[in-house]
Amino acid sequence: MSSLLQSQPDQTNDMCPYSDPPYGEFTDDHVFPNFLGGRRTIRVCRDCNSRFGHSFEAKAASQLRQMQVFISHFGLDLTHVPGIWPSALEIDGTTYNLLSGPDGVQYELARPVIRRDESGKIIGGQARSRSEAEQFAASLLKKGIVKEVTIEEAPRKTLDDIKLTVGISYNDDLYRFSTKLVGNTAVAMGYEAFIKQSHVAHYLHGSTGWGVCAAYSDTSAIRKLRPPLSHTVYLEFGPLQSHAVVILFGGWQIYVPLPPGEQDAVLGYLDPITGTEFFGRTKALNMTPSPRSLTEAEWGVHVAYVNKRLEEEANSRGAKHPPNLTIPSFDFGPAGAK
Repeated sequence: MSSLLQSQPDQTNDMCPYSDPPYGEFTDDHVFPNFLGGRRTIRVCRDCNSRFGHSFEAKAASQLRQMQVFISHFGLDLTHVPGIWPSALEIDGTTYNLLSGPDGVQYELARPVIRRDESGKIIGGQARSRSEAEQFAASLLKKGIVKEVTIEEAPRKTLDDIKLTVGISYNDDLYRFSTKLVGNTAVAMGYEAFIKQSHVAHYLHGSTGWGVCAAYSDTSAIRKLRPPLSHTVYLEFGPLQSHAVVILFGGWQIYVPLPPGEQDAVLGYLDPITGTEFFGRTKALNMTPSPRSLTEAEWGVHVAYVNKRLEEEANSRGAKHPPNLTIPSFDFGPAGAK
């Protein structure tokens, strides 16, 4: 990776970058959210933190956890922060959750199950943990459904012979989530006044559009600045325009336009395998803006590019099962295809 300068100081005062005073109580907001393993925080008012967390962040988190499990299936250890894909698999009528495991994807019961004999009498069951098994058995006894029953703890199993597929959606939840990553990174690097004056908060609060779109560009230069598969935010400030690119799990890449600013470039990344987190200044890459809408042919080129980069990065991190990627569904997002 190219050499990077050390990070600048954090915020020096309690000015919420995403709302106007009076702010009320302040809270610590993770730059990269803690469900991804982020540790560094900035100061944000509780109202903004709560609103964002219960709106677009929660929905984006669901997409990202699915991607984490999907990439884990290559045989990569993504358990630094465990990921779960609820009710993702059905085998012989039983529904299972998928989880990122140390050697790939594991599956566990989505909910307790019961076993019956030929007459329909309950003769036993399984649950995800010893405590859940005990609680489930106690519930059956309390309701008078059974007089006695043994509920066992079902062990997690590694998923070996099933190929996972995942749909990719460039939707507004992912765009707003990525924009907040950009804003948080800028604030962590001392640009809280810039973000405050940019009015990006209006977009995060859902009151206006912002021009965020898929990053239809070669991001190889950005990818070289951080460990493969890392969640990445690259910001480039300039007197004519500023903009940023967000890369998530080495797959999705999102372009975020910003207003002009003083010449500078900063980078933040979070390695989902080791948990390493970095924020610092870097040399400007002079990237060009991405088109805000793509033709279906251009979307095809974009998906192929992203798949290729994801495959390369997974292999470079020691994937035990060489990725063979297929994307069964693709959401063009708010702008659609032109």
